[in-house]
Amino acid sequence: MKWVKYVEYVLFAITIVCFASLFFLPKVEHMGDMHANCEWMLWWMYGIVVIGIIAALISPIKNMITNPKAAIKALIGLVVAVAIVGGCYALSSAAPVPNSAGGFFEDAFELRFTDTILYIAYLALGGCVLSILAGTVKNAIK
Repeated sequence: MKWVKYVEYVLFAITIVCFASLFFLPKVEHMGDMHANCEWMLWWMYGIVVIGIIAALISPIKNMITNPKAAIKALIGLVVAVAIVGGCYALSSAAPVPNSAGGFFEDAFELRFTDTILYIAYLALGGCVLSILAGTVKNAIK
């Protein structure tokens, strides 16, 4: 499992480079204003989210292989992860979104993908808040 630590370091370094590029790369002009070109950073963010989703789907399968007795729990975890991603995708919309230039974002894949990721992030945030509250209540009862 040492390789996981190195993968984390590489992903963290790439993220730091992305963040630093906002300050050090030349700015591009868009409608008279100078802005950082951050489209590639959005694709990096999409990639990180996809890596997380794949890890969430592969982890239960790995647990089934390494511990056959826990196969039922792993299968339930896999089904829950797929149901969450599928449900978030089903709730997402491909309706065009107006932008500040007076046009519209119309790429259906990007719109649905972005909505899906946002819904997953909202669910994760809600789960974190609920687990913090549950832990606090549990400790207060003790």
